[in-house]
Amino acid sequence: MVLLKIIQGFLLPSAFIFLFAVFGFLLLKKKKKLGRTLLLFSAFFYFFFSITPVSDFLLMALEEKYRPVSVEDVGEAEKVVLLLGGRESNVLRGSEVLRIWHLSEQRMKIIISGTDPLVPTSVEAQAVRNFFVHRGVDPDDIVIEGKSSNTRENVANVQKIVEEKPFFLVTSAYHMDRSLTEFGRVGARPIPAPTDFRRRRVLSYRAFDFVPNAQNLRNSDLAVHEHLGMVYYRLIYFFANK
Repeated sequence: MVLLKIIQGFLLPSAFIFLFAVFGFLLLKKKKKLGRTLLLFSAFFYFFFSITPVSDFLLMALEEKYRPVSVEDVGEAEKVVLLLGGRESNVLRGSEVLRIWHLSEQRMKIIISGTDPLVPTSVEAQAVRNFFVHRGVDPDDIVIEGKSSNTRENVANVQKIVEEKPFFLVTSAYHMDRSLTEFGRVGARPIPAPTDFRRRRVLSYRAFDFVPNAQNLRNSDLAVHEHLGMVYYRLIYFFANK
């Protein structure tokens, strides 16, 4: 699984842009034409994946179907499942869990699921748990599922806890599609509670939106990661059913 994560990492825009640039510089002396070509590709892809319209387009198919949970929705479940996604998104995901918890008029169980496959001793789950406790959540209402290192394992392990009851599924909007698909395969009943929306919802773009931006490149990485993950899972199930 770690090898798969590494391979997938090299397929992200920021990774292959960097590789093109490095090999381009290394080849400039001995194979000048090839080196220049690689540097041009690096510059082109950096510009392409770093502008707002492209990153928004990649995120659109992932985020457009979902909306945050409203006050009217909170009575539909007694459990909230939070899928960890790294420090960058955990604060936003945790904040959405707290929002749902405060809106609810009943006692809710919070399930924190996930760990980092590259750092199995990660303390992210414990940090999120402390985040909740310091904000008033009873420690007895928090369950840590710390064995999952990918979405499929999240699904399998969370299903054992929630069984057939509905639950709010909190994850970043760009990750919701893949998560719901996998939970649906095992007959679970998740209610999407997306947060951390990355796509800008604008009617038209300004000239500044076509200037390369590091955050846009990061958003493109996240979107490509999700699209690759969905393709990979579909291939797994395709060949498993052959």
